[in-house]
Amino acid sequence: MQFIFDPNKDHLNVRNHGISLDQAILVFSAPNKMTLQSMRQGEDRLMDIALAEVHGVVLVLVYVMRAEDTVRPISLRRASTKERTLYARWIQTN
Repeated sequence: MQFIFDPNKDHLNVRNHGISLDQAILVFSAPNKMTLQSMRQGEDRLMDIALAEVHGVVLVLVYVMRAEDTVRPISLRRASTKERTLYARWIQTN
């Protein structure tokens, strides 16, 4: 799997969320991830929520698939309280 992102977007993500987009694979490849889907700005966006073992926190990765094997991360951040609750309930039922 290939991850592509704009270095300027990565810089903003680090500044705003303290996490580099180059760590997106931690959430994308997590075996316990929860995936949600939505349309935004005319594109099909995916949102994975997972416990990142390295960070020890629940993270949210928003991304689009550009090809079968190409992921374009849009945002990587700590999950909000609402997202952590949703994830915890999902883990309990799955």
